[in-house]
Amino acid sequence: MEPLAVYGRSLIETNTNLSRSLSISILDEKGNEIPFETTSSNPIEFFIPRDPNLQIPPMILTNKTYHSLNLTTDLPISIHFEIKANFSYRFIYKFDKQSIYANSIQVNQSYFTFMIDNQQIVGHRTLIFGLEQENQNISEEYEYRVYSSGCYYLNKENEWKSDGLRVGPKTNLSQTHCYSIHLT
Repeated sequence: MEPLAVYGRSLIETNTNLSRSLSISILDEKGNEIPFETTSSNPIEFFIPRDPNLQIPPMILTNKTYHSLNLTTDLPISIHFEIKANFSYRFIYKFDKQSIYANSIQVNQSYFTFMIDNQQIVGHRTLIFGLEQENQNISEEYEYRVYSSGCYYLNKENEWKSDGLRVGPKTNLSQTHCYSIHLT
């Protein structure tokens, strides 16, 4: 999995100049701050653009049935899948090798995208995913790309945190969609 940008790295290392700090205050006509409350059912929504100069990793051509991703990161991430195939298949994923239960989605389209959000990843170390044709291994070639994204903030101790933040479904190769229940 190729990172599109890495948190906590310098501008030179990540080749990005779009990371910014944002502070929001809502004021009345007299300049007094108006308090408002956010909740998980009423979050703040925002988008973080990715650097347009960043090289997007190409899709990988394979006929391999299953793939494995290491999820051991300091902060929770969401995993995004793009798949191009000229056949019907079942997209299957499960967490950790000891997990018996696998989630699956029947796909009957040539281009498929899917996201596992950052809240589902917490506590897992491995993600196994793949394609099956009618409960058999794949024999035809297909293309796929996997990338990660995350929504983070710096706390008062200058540490990256993600509590109260969720990656949204409008995340793609050009932006990360975030929901927040606080204004940190």
